[in-house]
Amino acid sequence: MRIVNRHLSFNTFISLRLKIRAKDWSDDSQLPKNIYDERPVKELNGLSFSQLSLIIQDIKKVLTVLDDANTITLPIARSVINDAVNKKIFIEEFAKQDACNPAKPTFIEFVEQYIAECEAGERLKQKSTRKITPGTLKNYKGFLAQMKEYQKARKKVIDWDDLTLDFYKDYKQFFIEKKYSPNTIARHVKNMKTMLYAAKDLHLTTRDDFTSKNWSADREDVENVYITETRLKELYEFDMSDYQEMKKRAERYAKDEEEKKRLIHALKRDLYRRKLSEARDIFLLGCLTGQRISDYKRLSDDMIETIQGDRMFLYVVQVKTEKDVYIPYNNIIGEILGRYGGNLPKIYDQHLNERIKVVGLLLGWTEPAGLMERKGLMEYPSKKRFCDAIVTHTARRTFATNAYKNGVPLSAIMAVTGHSSEDMLRRYLKLNTKERALLAAEAFDKVKQAF
Repeated sequence: MRIVNRHLSFNTFISLRLKIRAKDWSDDSQLPKNIYDERPVKELNGLSFSQLSLIIQDIKKVLTVLDDANTITLPIARSVINDAVNKKIFIEEFAKQDACNPAKPTFIEFVEQYIAECEAGERLKQKSTRKITPGTLKNYKGFLAQMKEYQKARKKVIDWDDLTLDFYKDYKQFFIEKKYSPNTIARHVKNMKTMLYAAKDLHLTTRDDFTSKNWSADREDVENVYITETRLKELYEFDMSDYQEMKKRAERYAKDEEEKKRLIHALKRDLYRRKLSEARDIFLLGCLTGQRISDYKRLSDDMIETIQGDRMFLYVVQVKTEKDVYIPYNNIIGEILGRYGGNLPKIYDQHLNERIKVVGLLLGWTEPAGLMERKGLMEYPSKKRFCDAIVTHTARRTFATNAYKNGVPLSAIMAVTGHSSEDMLRRYLKLNTKERALLAAEAFDKVKQAF
């Protein structure tokens, strides 16, 4: 066991004098991989993995208290560890615990272990053999961090018996006080329910309040922008190679002196302008294919398939849902992929988000986005410019909206985007009142012609 002391600056290992096979040990959590396994293990002198886990956790708690009090020494650390491993009182205490759950973790400890198992590939997607995606892991860690913040704010450690409907209402109130958006709250609630269902499967909790219809936070249809076909053409034809031209645009469209200076300084570099062009191309592919960023930034010539002799498609197995979709292939898609030898340059999601906003600014898309924002219980008009409202997901919304405006049936759009229902797809359709009226008029004209 590794002992690190913050005050006396020693860093050493002290043996527990127990053997455990490498395949049964997690380096990340520094605990056995299966902390719930109750079967005796010969190498552990008859201890089970669950008993060893509790011993290690108890040792850590004692040593942490001593360290915080600045009273820990190496002899004391050795004594604590030896007592924990050797004294029969530990084994006797294990025997007294509930036979069905001898090493029951707290709720927070379970969440930490759940995340560690996801990272190690021990927990997989439901009904799948694929690992949890990095994006989902990031959400789980965010939920854990907020849960710890909630405990700190309420000055209370939340455990299994506390997870009632009253707790849930106060948990939502906590986010409202922080002025979080409804969709952020809904994401954290969804992650909590995922953890609670997993805990229930392991018989760690007998409470089922979280299964109630009252334990739910509905998502809002967030007002996001989409890019019209006219602007898509402008985006496609935009040449960012000329620094002097880009400088003029920065001077014309920047909102203030600070933004102008920052932009001009960055645009001087050929590399930066090239990175902007790459971000534009990758984003355009999203607008032309209707995929999520996890899918459209990995499109390549290797995905091209031909059906019925001459119809070309991109065959994609979507990362998030594992659905396979066929995307109609066209010359613009081919030209963009061809610029990079059939394989797109690598880019982080955050960088794509940042750079496509800059491209929009340089194109002069600086008019008010016309959106409403909601924080906590307050809703107010957003001050965002159109270019600032563009995000990586705008591409998927753009594809769906433009396809629908061009008369493509919802079922055909779903076949490409992979949406599971028309209701879900309709959330992506960003049409104003006039656009909806024109579409309705066209539909009624077709009915008249039928008679």
